[in-house]
Amino acid sequence: MRIRRAMRKKPLRRPVKKPRLKRQRITQQKKRLAGAGYSEEQLKHLNTKQIRAAIRETGA
Repeated sequence: MRIRRAMRKKPLRRPVKKPRLKRQRITQQKKRLAGAGYSEEQLKHLNTKQIRAAIRETGA
């Protein structure tokens, strides 16, 4: 039997977001914020939503 087009377009065929890549993104964003003037103590207490909001605010 052939694999039809509808079978290839299912969401199960999409690549999965990996936790390692997420950790890498967060550390890169923290480094950018540290360069923009945030201290290590401030960065330690930020969660991911706050980090992303801070990047938008500072333009880092």
